[in-house]
Amino acid sequence: MRGNKKISRIILAMLMTFTVVIILIVTFNFRDFSQQQAINKAKITAELIRDGLTAHMVNGIMDERALFLQNVKHGSKAEDLWIFRTQKVIEQYGSGFNSEVIRDEIDQNVVKSAKTIHKINDSLKSATLRITIPYVATAYGTPNCLECHTTAKEGDVLGGITMIFNIDEIRTAGAITIFKIFIISLLSITGFIFVANRQIKPYLDTLDDIQSSLEKANHGDYTNRIKIDTNNESAEVSKWLNTLLDKLEGTIGAIEHNISLFVSDRKMKYSDPLIKSKFVIEDLAMIYKFKKTIEHDKSKEVIYDRLVHFFKETLNVNDLSLYEINIQNDTRTLIYDDTPEKFCSIADSDTSTHCRAYRTNSIVSSDEFPNLCQACETNKEYLCINYPISDNISLVLNIKPSSLNELHENKKAIGYIRNYLESAKPVLQSKILTEILQQSNMIDGLTGLHNRKYLDEFMDKVTKTNDNFGIIMLDIDFFKKVNDTYGHDSGDEVIRALSEVLKESSGTNDISFRFGGEEFIVYVHDVENAVDLANTIRVNFEKLSFNFNNENIKKTLSAGVTSYPQDASTVWKAIKYADLALYEAKESGRNRVIKFHDGLIHKT
Repeated sequence: MRGNKKISRIILAMLMTFTVVIILIVTFNFRDFSQQQAINKAKITAELIRDGLTAHMVNGIMDERALFLQNVKHGSKAEDLWIFRTQKVIEQYGSGFNSEVIRDEIDQNVVKSAKTIHKINDSLKSATLRITIPYVATAYGTPNCLECHTTAKEGDVLGGITMIFNIDEIRTAGAITIFKIFIISLLSITGFIFVANRQIKPYLDTLDDIQSSLEKANHGDYTNRIKIDTNNESAEVSKWLNTLLDKLEGTIGAIEHNISLFVSDRKMKYSDPLIKSKFVIEDLAMIYKFKKTIEHDKSKEVIYDRLVHFFKETLNVNDLSLYEINIQNDTRTLIYDDTPEKFCSIADSDTSTHCRAYRTNSIVSSDEFPNLCQACETNKEYLCINYPISDNISLVLNIKPSSLNELHENKKAIGYIRNYLESAKPVLQSKILTEILQQSNMIDGLTGLHNRKYLDEFMDKVTKTNDNFGIIMLDIDFFKKVNDTYGHDSGDEVIRALSEVLKESSGTNDISFRFGGEEFIVYVHDVENAVDLANTIRVNFEKLSFNFNNENIKKTLSAGVTSYPQDASTVWKAIKYADLALYEAKESGRNRVIKFHDGLIHKT
């Protein structure tokens, strides 16, 4: 009904304004008309007195003029009436009666100006009109004033007449007229509003319904419908709008249902499903762009960097660490960390036991229960999210909020974090599979060491670093005799045993390769340690004992060592020189380590 009331008020205000204007116009016009009627009456009376006085003068009965003036006063219903003479008349005919004198300033102004002056004295009790009219001498009128007033000339004021009339009746008649006009206007306004309301109300009711429906729709409620009144032309509009609302409700309901999986707590503050859908669609577009971008990244490490950038920049998640968990090996590798203090380093070993988020495959939040994760080494807030990527790889995101409020804000972003991880999942799976295939193609099946193919790629890369390093080439002494005497399975066992010695004896940055057959190459990061490492490998291998066909045997190995770039200008030349040193170790008695020197080149 808001529209009804508003429009009714507007119409009423317009009509009342129009009525007031009309009444004011009538009031002023009526007043002017009444005053003009009184003035005209006074002018007629003045002319009558002038003519009467002239007749009295001609007939020689001027002494009887008082009765004449009294009769005129009575007949004109004037409250007061007097005439006055000017000096020229007094000089010719005398001063006349005592009452025939200039009484006040108005009479004086009329004599001076030769113009009529009228004045209204209005009060609550009564209203009077005073009018003072001059008698101006002229030879062109009737009578000819200059015939009698010989001392005057054309245009002189001979005297004047002042009359005072009571205009209470005129004022009362005007008030009654105005009141009648007001009553008639009020009745007309009431009738007009009544008729207009009956005619316009159905349209206004429809307008109110439309306004109410649109207002609710603006706040996300599309269930309200407009009442259809078949008695007015707005019914068609109501049907169209109801049809539109039906479509909106059905479409938005379907959208809201389908996007519910993508809505996080951050979007729940929007009650309008259209606004919520807008933000979700924007997020989906960003996720799509993110996925299309990472599809062309070279490795999973680059994807991890993009994920971290998203968590930090887009969601304003700071102080975080990202771990990759190898499920098969139960190991955890740190991918990224910028937290001010480590708070779960214990989970790096025996991850399935210590990392609660990984072990339970759930979200671990410090506000859920005191000391929830016993592996956590901080008393402050934390949030850990586990997300499986493949059968063998899982990611754990650790967030360290600075306050409880920040923790709650971070929890609102969990849905988006999962959405991005989900979009990255198939790409990461592909990268991980490719990495596994590449590794399997680069790994020797018997020993688990890198193979010759990987050696080729590795050496090409390592030469670009301009680092110094050592090369050890080693070979099992009299290995062919093992195969010939005990069979190839026994030979494989000896090769596997040597590969374990290489793994256990080498440093973290050293890399072992199976070069072919019983030959191995070791890349030694610390070039100064190359000879010592070769001897350590030799001694540790010599300690091993093998039982073949109930016979215990021991084996030895020989090794050649070179330094790059001290001994050779290229890596492959360094490997060749290590082979020369190995050959020298074989020739000089086996079970020994020979460091390359230039004399070996000339010896060959």
